[in-house]
Amino acid sequence: MPGEKAIVRQHVERIDGVSRTWIEWETVEYSMVRTLVVEVEFPTDANENGHRPNVLDAVLDTAKQVLENETTMVISRLRIVPKGGC
Repeated sequence: MPGEKAIVRQHVERIDGVSRTWIEWETVEYSMVRTLVVEVEFPTDANENGHRPNVLDAVLDTAKQVLENETTMVISRLRIVPKGGC
């Protein structure tokens, strides 16, 4: 269905602390790779107050589980970024 989010995005966006997701395309050694970008609502620097490593682990675990078991989509990279101002 046009306009429907990828299933991996739907699952990751259900995690508390994730604000949104999107897919980016990058060229790496003359090949196109798909990157799942996950925006979180807290600082990603482990030394900052409010850092939530459990959410980072949940993002990785969820993306891995969905990509291995629920879709044929291939994601080559996962990037987790803090929401602007974090």
